[in-house]
Amino acid sequence: MDGPVGWWRREARGTARRRVVSDAAVTFLVGVALLWLGMVGIWTSGPGPVENSWVHLAPLAVGCLVMLAKNRYPLGALAAGGLVLGVDAALGGSVGVLVVLIDLIYSAALRTGPAAFRRLTVGVGLTIGAAAVAGLVTERTVAGTVLFALQAFAVLGTPLWWGLTVRKQAELTALAEERAADLERLAELREREVLAEERTRMARDLHDAVAGNLSAIAIHAEAALTAAPAPSGRSSLEAIRAASVQSLQEMRSMIMLLRAAGPPGTTGTVGATGATGQAVPDDATSPPRLGEARSLLAAVAAQGLDLTHSGCSLDDLPELPAVVDQAAYRVLQEALTNAVKHGDGAGVEVTVEHDDEMLHLRITSTGGGGERGTGWGLVTMRERAEALGGSLEAGPVEVNGWVVDARLPLIASAGHPS
Repeated sequence: MDGPVGWWRREARGTARRRVVSDAAVTFLVGVALLWLGMVGIWTSGPGPVENSWVHLAPLAVGCLVMLAKNRYPLGALAAGGLVLGVDAALGGSVGVLVVLIDLIYSAALRTGPAAFRRLTVGVGLTIGAAAVAGLVTERTVAGTVLFALQAFAVLGTPLWWGLTVRKQAELTALAEERAADLERLAELREREVLAEERTRMARDLHDAVAGNLSAIAIHAEAALTAAPAPSGRSSLEAIRAASVQSLQEMRSMIMLLRAAGPPGTTGTVGATGATGQAVPDDATSPPRLGEARSLLAAVAAQGLDLTHSGCSLDDLPELPAVVDQAAYRVLQEALTNAVKHGDGAGVEVTVEHDDEMLHLRITSTGGGGERGTGWGLVTMRERAEALGGSLEAGPVEVNGWVVDARLPLIASAGHPS
């Protein structure tokens, strides 16, 4: 048990209440020391009405208790402190009670509103003027008048001036913080505007260049199919047209999402309205996922590759995090594209496995010639895997074979929520 002192430190450490109590306690101890030194009778030229200086201990204690209310009721505490000063002055006066009054004036100057502060300033000024008049009446000399006025200013004007200075410094600090917050908000708005402009430009470029070329491919493939090609070429044309149409749908969705994307860190969603004010249509196509890869496998098989699938079925896959699902599809798509490009009719084996923590995707092609996946496709696949905290390895295997081995964590990282 650490007693009342330890309890107080735990309950009020660093709080305004503890500071107020500490101020009152220190002031009381200082006042007691001043009484012990005989600092009494300050309002009389000779001994005070009472000879025992410890009689001033009572007004000192009451004044220190009044200090406990200086934060919540600054003007009320100051008025009560003035009454305590009057009682103490009737006993001859003590320096300790003056210290209490100085602290109460400072607190009132620091914490009152503008109107109350003006009234306080007027009151202090009138009191200093009254002290000067009292000096003139009692001393009947200019020196005595000035001395009385300076003493009154030291006791009443100095804490008022000090409180005003601290008050203005606090106001300037608050204005500086508010200005910094405004500048930060303006910078964020500018960043959002720049990002929205960049997304709009990207959407426009995708529409004008890539989407136009894909549309042309689909049209020419349809025209070639209409001309009744030979059976050996018809499957290839159908695959070309299906791939181009699917790519057009995905491109359209990407353009819509770019144009309707919201602030940085958000993603345009179907039916939502983004920063550009344009809503994403409800029929926008979402990016393909691994569970939808059957059409991709069928298209690759139509290109003449001997395609086999091992491991778990695509239909048996658990619900994957969206970013992992989409990344796995893109890795599979790029690896199969390379197999078609460089495989020369080789066999391709797709293995999909998973446990509670990891999705394992392995694409092995054999019997083809040439280097595979040595360009930007391999770089993109590896970046997708590493961005999710996974890994991707690609390289030659056996004779003229090539393998792409991707491991993607099923628990999305903090930067890639599902």
